[in-house]
Amino acid sequence: MPSFRVVTDSTADLPPAWAEKYAIEVVPLKVLFGQESFRDGVDLDGDQFFDRLRQASKLPTTSAPSPGDFAAVYERLAGDGEGVISIHIGGQLSGTVEAARVGAQAVEGLRVHVIDSRSTTMTIAFLCLVAAQSASLAEAVQRVEARIPKQRIIALLDTLRYIEMGGRISRAQAMIGTMLDLKPVLGVADGEIKALDRVRTRSRAIPRIIELLRDDYPLEHVAVMHAQAPEEAQRILEEIGPELKRDGVEVATGQIGAVLGTHTGPRALGFAYLTR
Repeated sequence: MPSFRVVTDSTADLPPAWAEKYAIEVVPLKVLFGQESFRDGVDLDGDQFFDRLRQASKLPTTSAPSPGDFAAVYERLAGDGEGVISIHIGGQLSGTVEAARVGAQAVEGLRVHVIDSRSTTMTIAFLCLVAAQSASLAEAVQRVEARIPKQRIIALLDTLRYIEMGGRISRAQAMIGTMLDLKPVLGVADGEIKALDRVRTRSRAIPRIIELLRDDYPLEHVAVMHAQAPEEAQRILEEIGPELKRDGVEVATGQIGAVLGTHTGPRALGFAYLTR
């Protein structure tokens, strides 16, 4: 166990086994469907989120934890080692990291390093893993900050419905894209969600996202992510797993969380990874 503690938020999609092994604290965001509010990952798991999203006429919104939520966690960890590294979803995507900074300022006698990951989902989980495997708080901060520019996310959408609902494309564009069976490929880098490609049919799009991943080899960490598409995620894992294992990289799997999932919708597939 390191001489410091690691804190993150629910958008990291941190595997429970990692949280338990390294005693990582996870502060949940809130997901709002209309007037109903749920703590992400506590009151609403991934499957429940996507089941609700399928039925929604409007996109859900997310609400950052309050500074008080963070202060309560930090106060509980005060005196537990040399301090805290707190790693969070990018400030361009959520107000969470700013709430963490304000919460840290309210706690006296505790060193808290708040890190803006400029990303979301399991790239943050990998940063937490890097931090937890460091020998000291100073080393953890240095190693995490060095990896922030190396984060990448690739996501294949099954439908244009959710990016239309979010205003990223017009209704006419969505209708034409649906008629042509276009599958958008999104990327997240430097805190922004960007279009990477559009591919006709899902059967062609899956090899395309694998090609995009291979373009970024060599990798340090990689996860195959999905939104209620575990069988296809497993097939992708079986294709890329052996070649990455030969390069010393273990491949994790996980379900896309609420923040990215709001843009992708159900049946999305993709990767979250750190390049070397």
